Amino acid sequence: MKFWKHSLLSAGMFLALATTVTYTSCVHDSCKALMCRNGGTCADEFCRCPTGYEGTQCEIISRNKFLGTFTGKTQVNGQPVTGDAATVEPDYKVEGITGLKVTILSRTPEVITGVIDVTGKEVIVQNTDDKKVTWKMVADNRIEILIEEMKNGEKFITNFQGNK
Repeated sequence: MKFWKHSLLSAGMFLALATTVTYTSCVHDSCKALMCRNGGTCADEFCRCPTGYEGTQCEIISRNKFLGTFTGKTQVNGQPVTGDAATVEPDYKVEGITGLKVTILSRTPEVITGVIDVTGKEVIVQNTDDKKVTWKMVADNRIEILIEEMKNGEKFITNFQGNK
């Protein structure tokens, strides 16, 4: 009886020790539980999203926060501020999901097109020598568009700020 008692006790202790060693020696893969979407890749417990996507799992299309109608104000060359609106829509002529176009009511029929940058906060516009456009998301649901242009040798600065 004593033999069986010692044998069972030794076997139990061996099993407990083997289980502890096996359990603690497992390497934890933090990327296994993280589901990166839309072509995102996991590195160091974070999803690295491709251009055009953001979020903890690359589940948010960056341009969607820019889409819609923004009401606000426009100021040209320091003149009095006027009420204005801007409509931002997808630009399907641009490959991928980063293309946008904006129409500022006071500048109709002009349409400004651009591509969201890798940060997802600014739209890159193809500038010329006569015209430079800076278009960015300054806060949730708030955009700012600054247009600097030369017309007939005179510099015009248009600043639109609006909220959704």
